[in-house]
Amino acid sequence: MGGNSRKFKKAEKSKIKLKSSLKGAKLPKGANVTKTNFKVRKIVIPDQIKQRNLTDAAVLSSRSLSVNDCLSKLKQSNSTSKCEGLRGLREILGKLPTEVTENHLSTAIKSIASISIDVERDVRRDCYKTLGLLFAAAGQENVLPFFDVLLSFLRCAMTHIQPRIQEDALLLLDTYLQHLPQLVLLNRDKIFPQFLDMISKLRSESKPERTLTLSLNKQSTSTKWRTRVLMRLIGMLKILIDSKKRDDGTVVESKVEDEPMDTGDENNPFTTKSSQVSSKTLSINNVFDYKAPQHFPLVRHRLYQPCPLTCLFRKSIGEDKLSLSDQIDEGRKLKTYVQMMMPLLFESWLEVRPTSSGGETAEHVLSHEAATTLALLLDIAIQLWELVVIYGRETNNTDMTRWFREQYSEDFCNHILKGFPFYQSPSATGKARGVAQTSDESKERNVDEKCYQQNFNICYFYCCMNEHFRSDRSKNYDKVVNYVERCVNNWKFRSPEVSSLLLKVLRYMLLETDCVAVNQNTRGLLKTLLEVYIQAKLPQETRNRILILFCDIIVLNDRLWREYGQEIFTLWLRMLPNLLKKPVIDFNVLKALLCLAKQKNAIFLYSLEENVDDIVANVGSIRVVNEQYKNEGLVLLVNLLFWINKRDVLEKLLQPERVKAMKIDDGMKAYFRSTLKTRLTCL
Repeated sequence: MGGNSRKFKKAEKSKIKLKSSLKGAKLPKGANVTKTNFKVRKIVIPDQIKQRNLTDAAVLSSRSLSVNDCLSKLKQSNSTSKCEGLRGLREILGKLPTEVTENHLSTAIKSIASISIDVERDVRRDCYKTLGLLFAAAGQENVLPFFDVLLSFLRCAMTHIQPRIQEDALLLLDTYLQHLPQLVLLNRDKIFPQFLDMISKLRSESKPERTLTLSLNKQSTSTKWRTRVLMRLIGMLKILIDSKKRDDGTVVESKVEDEPMDTGDENNPFTTKSSQVSSKTLSINNVFDYKAPQHFPLVRHRLYQPCPLTCLFRKSIGEDKLSLSDQIDEGRKLKTYVQMMMPLLFESWLEVRPTSSGGETAEHVLSHEAATTLALLLDIAIQLWELVVIYGRETNNTDMTRWFREQYSEDFCNHILKGFPFYQSPSATGKARGVAQTSDESKERNVDEKCYQQNFNICYFYCCMNEHFRSDRSKNYDKVVNYVERCVNNWKFRSPEVSSLLLKVLRYMLLETDCVAVNQNTRGLLKTLLEVYIQAKLPQETRNRILILFCDIIVLNDRLWREYGQEIFTLWLRMLPNLLKKPVIDFNVLKALLCLAKQKNAIFLYSLEENVDDIVANVGSIRVVNEQYKNEGLVLLVNLLFWINKRDVLEKLLQPERVKAMKIDDGMKAYFRSTLKTRLTCL
């Protein structure tokens, strides 16, 4: 070290030293004056800094970042900066959403959507959260011009080479389904092929049939991955079914506050729509004009809907409806969807179904994975069937429904109905409850040991697949009826969803479809339901729905009621007026009783006349739930008394002291008098 130091010093001394020639020189006199004739430039502040107004904290994030600052961070390569920019945008959207949606919507959507396929998982998840807040603030109409950009990134994520990005594509689709359902519905043909490519592939390029593929990666099994994909398919089909029903008029939803809510056909008393009790008073003319002609409907309820003339004259429906060519195109698309999905559903079930090697009952016991898969497959199959039925109703053509039954009825009976009814093994349920679930797996359905949901859906779908099931004497129908009858006898379900599903199955089996012939098994099921309704202690909502089902059978299909046997309903009809003597009654039940009276059911009217004194005494204290207007239920109750046929009973009710003693307002008393006086003039 010392030698090197000496060499360095020697080299420094050997360098040539330059001396300044100005050393010691002085400027001449007058030349050392400071010059003031220089020019000054203004200090220019960039626009980015001008917008950063620290006094207005509403347009800034917690780190004093504006919208442009947050968007600029999304273009950086650092994942931390991207997450910070997304977090700042969410904070600004929470404070002032209009600031982003009005001035920065286009830039924000393109910048945020561009990182939806980022390599980092945290960046992708933050991106989906931010997109959800942005869609909620902007609305579907404002996002519509940019949906092609969003759709391109969704399809890119679905077909990405990295499996993790494909998995998170399902979360991106969840965001679209939640906030942009109508836009997803309009572009379903662009999403559906890539969606199915995630779990299947085409058997051949010329046919729509598909075959299942293996698992996406080694982190999850193929069944779990298909379950996650099929859950999103259920959401897409549900949006499509709801839109079809809304256009068809079967589902009416109105949230107008200033106008009365449309409850559908007022002549149909069997609408089960529940609404909150409103404080509005029903605007109605409380005095009858007995001289005016009265008209009563004589046609059946199912004949109220007009015939679609477009299918007869081959003309376009109009601007808001599909033309005939569009309807044919919709039918072809629907048929293609069914041809793609139904084989996949059966193939998925064949992979997870139990084998029969352990004995005769081993085929009925399901693992947790098999039970979850079966629930999803049945939901999708029922949704496809509903779409086919809606299409047949729109086109006034049953060719599609007939084709669906012929194509898949036999496969359903061979593959799924063969092991019916199913149960879940206790070890599988205990293991499923004990294992910690991830955020995505927590959405999978936890089924009970009895598998009620799966079994009821199997019963419902079997009846859909067999047009004349009510008179069917096959072993398959015997299995279905016997299982449903056992469940009705042991009606002790903890979940209200299971009770609602059983009521749906009972309504379809006992009333729906045009099959009029009834065999002994179906008649026995109806008798069992009547006995349970009379004797068992069921929840009030369940009792109301069963009562409405019985009234539907009597009122809507007179021939079917006679096939069941009028003696079955005799005891039940005599008990109905007792409902009017209770302190509480449902509005829909009251409408059903009024429809029975309009039909002039002799058994019901005879019992009504016997209990009329107690019913009138209870008019002032009875409470009608689910009525839309004040006194709407009392109006129906008075209209029910209108159908009493005995003149002496009506005159007794019109006595001044009895009317005066009624605990109702003066307007309802006037309506009560005018209604019964009008009835007396008719007798």
